[in-house]
Amino acid sequence: MRAASLLLAVTLATWTAAGAASIPIPEDYEPPFRPEGRPLEGLVITVDPGHGGSSFSEGYHGSARGINSRVVEGDLNMLVSGLLYHHLRDAGAEVHLTRRDDRKVTLGDTGRAEELGARTDLAEETRSHLFLSIHHNSAPRRTAHGVVILIWPTDSEGEDQPLERAFADILREELMEMVPWNEEFGHYMIEHPLVMNSDLPSAVVEYGFLSNAEFDEWVSGPTAHKTEAIATYNAVVRMWQEYRQELEELRDEVLPPPAETTELPAVDDDVFPLGRPAGNVWWLDRTARDAAELRHAVSTWRNVTITDRTTMHVDLQVEEQGEDGRFALTGWAFHPNLRQGAATLVSRVAGSEIEDKVKLLPDLPEDMSPFGIVDIPMALTWGAPREGAWVQTQLLYGEPLFLLRQSDAGDYFHVMGIDGYTGWVRKDAVRHLDRDEFTELMTGPTARVLKNTMKDDFRIPPASRVMVEEIGGDTVTVRLADGSTWEMPAESLNLPVETSPGEIAARTALEEFLYVPYIFGGRSTLGLDCSGLSGAVWAAAGVQLPRDANQQSLTGQIVGTPWYLDALMPGDVLYFIDTGGRVIHSGISLGGMDFIHASPPEVHITSLDPESEHYSPTWAHAFVTARRPAP
Repeated sequence: MRAASLLLAVTLATWTAAGAASIPIPEDYEPPFRPEGRPLEGLVITVDPGHGGSSFSEGYHGSARGINSRVVEGDLNMLVSGLLYHHLRDAGAEVHLTRRDDRKVTLGDTGRAEELGARTDLAEETRSHLFLSIHHNSAPRRTAHGVVILIWPTDSEGEDQPLERAFADILREELMEMVPWNEEFGHYMIEHPLVMNSDLPSAVVEYGFLSNAEFDEWVSGPTAHKTEAIATYNAVVRMWQEYRQELEELRDEVLPPPAETTELPAVDDDVFPLGRPAGNVWWLDRTARDAAELRHAVSTWRNVTITDRTTMHVDLQVEEQGEDGRFALTGWAFHPNLRQGAATLVSRVAGSEIEDKVKLLPDLPEDMSPFGIVDIPMALTWGAPREGAWVQTQLLYGEPLFLLRQSDAGDYFHVMGIDGYTGWVRKDAVRHLDRDEFTELMTGPTARVLKNTMKDDFRIPPASRVMVEEIGGDTVTVRLADGSTWEMPAESLNLPVETSPGEIAARTALEEFLYVPYIFGGRSTLGLDCSGLSGAVWAAAGVQLPRDANQQSLTGQIVGTPWYLDALMPGDVLYFIDTGGRVIHSGISLGGMDFIHASPPEVHITSLDPESEHYSPTWAHAFVTARRPAP
């Protein structure tokens, strides 16, 4: 038993030392590349990540491997293409990818010609101006080290294709500016299916030789695919700016535009008579007649659009202002976006500007801290500040509380527990905490009570929280909600673990997913979306989250709000909302205000701290809550 106690003591010391410590941003971190302006407006391009699916698909041989790193060519091609997709789109191009993960384009036991033909067919189906296939090379001569461009500049009539030659020249020039090489290769003229089956300018890019140890070492690094994608983007921009007219004329000649079709009426004019902000909740072709109809619209908006109506709390009313027929929106909202969304809706449905009198939570006296702790065994919460006003939930001893409002009489607090539930609780159930005390409560070592425990006549029920001060022998010294300490049997507590799942999740995100391209629906190291990242790294830590961000936002304990970020620890999941109250994004805290997230073009690091070089006012404004899926 003494050995077990010693282990617990070491565990506590390790956990406490880690505490709320953040994981530092790597010194060599590279922020995402962002195109300037929209120089590719009008361009349609098909990008083909070469190979894919070779390890498990029938009828398709494998791609090359790094001579030392063993990195898979098909994976590199996907990483480059995933970033290039976003760079080109951000610059105004219409971009089509032939694949988005590790797979073939065709199904079943198809031959090489059919597989490659399906890739070039997409360029014609989408009326692309350019077709570009992304590859990495390999050769028996291990010293070969340079960029190679494959083309077949002869059209179906046997005529020369000067635009394809120009495309190859520009690609080679731009790539050799950024990609390492020591040998200059001429263009490789070959009747390859990827470049000979279309009269559109087509090229296969081979960035370098995986069979060369020097290039293999560079390309298997964490940011090489970023460099290759930027260099390729620069080439496409040059090609479009220098040859746009010729490319437009050639496309119209090779792929005549489809016959004109009758345009459908604009959605806002037909389906949503009063516009999209009102469309989900107000289908009438007239404005509201009175405050009652506006209140109904607000209630419907709350019930239909807000992801979590308990955490993202709104308590709104619409009132008539005098005899001029104007309306005012009053009440409280948890987040500025909720206030803005409601005001926009009411103005649209009312058909006129309204007066926005909504207050943001917390709304407390200036000298009152918005933090507290439950210091009685249990306390019911209510839907209004009075006993019996439709019960909401029950709070248990030691639970942290966010204080949102105080009743007019001062005898009730409107609170939010760490489960995200809100309700009114009697004032005598709450002990106020200052910010530092609350942060210690949220980040320090805590234990859950396993058994109904009595301290004299005072009950501490199962699932209550206590702070752990010291572990020794068969007892644990804990700090109670009133600030006093007490010894409890170790067997009656679920004690903190040495390495938190959150730290595992955050380090996995940073070490395995940084710079991975954003691919909607993805969950892998070849491409993933925001909730795919959150789900993947927490799964690696042993905790299964729901798939989508709006589902994940209901999981775990609340540890951060728009007005409180002090307790963020590595692995906490940050959530962001739009003006409709919908959760639209998630990220993984590195501890403190820095977080890693999958947002176009790639997984990267952003900060909520205005003093940070990685600060984003957009994400800071949209941030709504942070949750800790597991302690």
